[in-house]
Amino acid sequence: MSLDLSPRWNEFAVYLPAIQEWYSKNVHASKKLEKSRPFPNGLKLSDLDYMNPKSKLWHYKYGLYSAGQFKNHDAKECSVSLRDRTLDANGESKTIILGDSGGFQIGMGSFSGTEHLKKIKDANQMCEAWRQCGDVRDSVVDWLCATSDYAMTIDMPLWVLVSKTSKSPFKICSKEQLTQLTIENLEHIKQNKHGKTKWLNVIQGTNEDDTEYWWSRVKKYKFDGWALAGSVGWRGGLDSVMYNVLRMRDDGAFEDGQDWMHVLGVSQPTWAVLLTAIQLSLREKCNPKLRISYDSASPFQTVGMARKLIRYPKFTKDLKSWVMTSQPSPLSSSYADGGRQFHFPFQSPIGDLMNLDHLNVKSGAFENRPTDIVSDLLLMNHTLYVYVRAFLEANEMVFMRPSEASLYTPPEIMDGISIIHDLITSDSWMAKYTKHKKYLNDISQKIQKTEVESGN
Repeated sequence: MSLDLSPRWNEFAVYLPAIQEWYSKNVHASKKLEKSRPFPNGLKLSDLDYMNPKSKLWHYKYGLYSAGQFKNHDAKECSVSLRDRTLDANGESKTIILGDSGGFQIGMGSFSGTEHLKKIKDANQMCEAWRQCGDVRDSVVDWLCATSDYAMTIDMPLWVLVSKTSKSPFKICSKEQLTQLTIENLEHIKQNKHGKTKWLNVIQGTNEDDTEYWWSRVKKYKFDGWALAGSVGWRGGLDSVMYNVLRMRDDGAFEDGQDWMHVLGVSQPTWAVLLTAIQLSLREKCNPKLRISYDSASPFQTVGMARKLIRYPKFTKDLKSWVMTSQPSPLSSSYADGGRQFHFPFQSPIGDLMNLDHLNVKSGAFENRPTDIVSDLLLMNHTLYVYVRAFLEANEMVFMRPSEASLYTPPEIMDGISIIHDLITSDSWMAKYTKHKKYLNDISQKIQKTEVESGN
């Protein structure tokens, strides 16, 4: 019987693996394995789909899927589009997908359908050219409505104005122009959204002033929740996150009906528990149904790009032990013939069933390649499990009885959780925030330093 991790997440901010298109295409039910290809006994490729409730390995109901991955947004068969969306015994969907509208790709200049904009050198002409991209916006909205349970609105990210790596044509626009285009996108979504998909209004900013400006312009678009991007989210530090959450709270952003808040691009055990602390406090103060989520593509990038595996954190009172560390994957052509003698040395539902000849296939029909796409699928399923399980165990340790949690949790994290609760449950918070701002920022800096030192 497979392991279902979903119920254990009910009280915690949930992690959303940012599912890659090629992974979803290769683990859905119609994909078949070559008969000569070694594979763990009794399993099919579809068992590597962690969102599949019928997987023989493990199930986790949450994921993120981005429109920015696709050159076009026509319907495609994959594990996400064909997933089980029926209700479980508690009346909840068996799978939940948050759709990303592709704001990151817009910001980087790689969003499909906008290539012609790169020739424009005038900011006003750029804005007008985007307004003429109605087909692009329609296709994204339609794709999100068809694919997602929740979806992020189409934002024109302010970080393009300060990014050194962005090649976005929108770099020539002003803060005011990018915000205005975003408002027009919000109006477009308001008029064209359909189906049961719920929408999260994306909040952008690079500093306190332009975040304040953005929020003042977009806050009236109360759809079904919010998404914190750029420096409004974790990149701005815990002090910035708390300031923005508290300001949003005072403006009614977490009232009944606005039941989801997403923080983009983070996958660290420390932030996993800090975001749960924010969720629990907002549930107590504002909305008992509120759900917070956060995402990353790290499990896929670690295997596919870095060719490494992630290890479980040690979880001691030392903050340095609360990091996801990596090491090279056991990939070598020498294991292809004799790998059956060697068991995969790391624990997970798939790891417990693998020998090294399941990963290393340089023999027979696979003579010219030591590994193949199935090798990556196997390693990614393992690494996905490690991420989901690590964040779950971090939360379960921290939010047990405080006297026991303090035995396993760094004091900085315990202090941060206490401050978060005090701020969110206070009606007048500014004086307390001013008092704790530096300490909250120091926590963020320590977390970031440990991540850098660990090589992540």
